[in-house]
Amino acid sequence: MSAFDDRPGGGKACGGSDGDRGCAERAPGGGAGASPRTVTTGGKIRGTTDNAPKVLNGIDPDTGEKVEIYASGKHGPEAVRLMGSRPESSPKLALVDALAVSLTPPTEYLPELWVSDQLRQFMPINSLQERKGYSGFKHSASWDNGSGLIAWGGKSQRGRMYVSIQGQGCATVQDWAGLAHWLEQRMATIKRVDLAHDDFAGEITDITWAVEQYKAGGFNAGGRQPVHNVFGDWLSGDEATEGRTFGVGRRANGKFCRVYEKGKQQGDPQSGWVRVEVEWRAERRYIPYDVLTRPGIYLAGAYPCMHILSTEQERIRTTANAATITFESAMENARLQAGKLINLMMHVYGGDYAEVVERLRRDGMPARLEAFGHTLVKSPELLDSSLPGSFASMCHTDDKSGPSTQ
Repeated sequence: MSAFDDRPGGGKACGGSDGDRGCAERAPGGGAGASPRTVTTGGKIRGTTDNAPKVLNGIDPDTGEKVEIYASGKHGPEAVRLMGSRPESSPKLALVDALAVSLTPPTEYLPELWVSDQLRQFMPINSLQERKGYSGFKHSASWDNGSGLIAWGGKSQRGRMYVSIQGQGCATVQDWAGLAHWLEQRMATIKRVDLAHDDFAGEITDITWAVEQYKAGGFNAGGRQPVHNVFGDWLSGDEATEGRTFGVGRRANGKFCRVYEKGKQQGDPQSGWVRVEVEWRAERRYIPYDVLTRPGIYLAGAYPCMHILSTEQERIRTTANAATITFESAMENARLQAGKLINLMMHVYGGDYAEVVERLRRDGMPARLEAFGHTLVKSPELLDSSLPGSFASMCHTDDKSGPSTQ
């Protein structure tokens, strides 16, 4: 049974030519290089829901993605969107920033313990914290301050469970190829994936670039012009200190792009750091395992304007920038909130720094920095900008140098 067979309806694809109206067996895998059969007539496919793709010349006009028609035993032909790709681009142009999957655990083990033990092959998981049910599942648990979530149980789930790895959890994955292979072995369905590209200086992909590309049709992937929306302080223009977001598409269609000023969002009002991020959901869409090992070709193929992406991404550099900005912002907030008190305490205790620190310090770290806890627990000195090899020193290297560590 191939990965394709886990999509709704079974494993037969329907041809769209006049001479081939029947259903043909689907090619196994269906990765980036697949050549699916597509229909050439318009209109919704019978038996689909409101968020099903419309089909025009083999393309979903809402997302610009190719559409494959396949046979469903219950409802007749149904349509599935296929993620676009640009194989000639570097697979290291993007980082995986979110992943959600659905899979069936073996019945002889407790689902939450089995899957957390399995995932430890690819990433650290220190502890599970039980939560209430989640999105129709009877039970759920999170790990390591929200790095990921597991949900299971409930008759309507028919034995399947849900695993979500958020951005801070994705940053700890040490073996994406191994994780992709394990998911394929378990015949898991990828329900969501977010791919991101960081331009730390905002020299190529900034907010102005995104708006200009939208107006020029750079986000039109072959269908109609997608909708757009904006968030943040747009009235201040380039002088905005809180950060702006330019969004393209509808999340209901399962493909949504965000271009946003991430450095400002993290707390640095002068930062030029801009992130380009595309989110895909399995809304009548097949997301291949290949997206975890070659994310760059899918982000570059998401929209015509993404062909401009050229800087290979380094996970450590993204972590270094985010941690440095967050730490410096937290210190500035502490100075504003407690600086005068500390000044008074220094006079009260005769300039005894140790006495002042001991009276104010608490165990743990600020919630804003818990996302980097897996690194800072072992090496907190990385936040000392005066040291060689610190996070701050990694933030100022040439964007075009260095190997990728995706």
